[in-house]
Amino acid sequence: MRTSTRLKTLLSGIAAAGTVFGGLCVCASEAQAGEGFDEGPHIWLAPVGVGVPVVTDDFFDLDPTFTWGLGGGWMFTPTRLFKVTLGGAFEHSLLRFEDSDFDFDEFGGHVLRFNLESRLGAGNEKVWGYGLIGAGAAGVLVHARNENILFDLDERRSAPGFNFQLGAGVQAIVWRGLYLGGEVDADLGLFFEKDDEGIGFNDDDDFSIHQVSIEFIIGYTF
Repeated sequence: MRTSTRLKTLLSGIAAAGTVFGGLCVCASEAQAGEGFDEGPHIWLAPVGVGVPVVTDDFFDLDPTFTWGLGGGWMFTPTRLFKVTLGGAFEHSLLRFEDSDFDFDEFGGHVLRFNLESRLGAGNEKVWGYGLIGAGAAGVLVHARNENILFDLDERRSAPGFNFQLGAGVQAIVWRGLYLGGEVDADLGLFFEKDDEGIGFNDDDDFSIHQVSIEFIIGYTF
């Protein structure tokens, strides 16, 4: 896929996210009073998202893909408007190889991320916007179920790594503690191969997968 096509896909997703964010603010104005974003625990699920690969250094070229995640943490409200959350998250993205002659079941992969993350921003009890920063462990798993692929049939190979995350988003209460939101975030992953058991597509001992994701979020604050 050409870079221009990926950029168009990403810009279209951001425009759609902007429409969603605007609607969240309207929903927030109609939420019940007395419950919302305040100090305490919260949980969230990102059931659907689109991940657009922007850099794949020493790795196969990738197509846009499906991503999802879940997490939770604790919100702190040191001032009336300023809010901070600390917590953790798990994220999963499929790896779909560009221009591959095989379907996902024959030749595909997964990226798993386990991040410690923090959101810092401002708002009231009904709606707030924030920046996101996170870091943690990650892993890549590639499977091959066709004899014409780079390594042995029915073999799975993996590579551990680290992930650094930056992003931004908005969340709004829609009913009691239930909130909806959206995020745009960049996951910058660096992975390390074993010398004798590498995934098999480069001569280096490491490779990078950098991905920008647009995610819908549903969560609950207690």
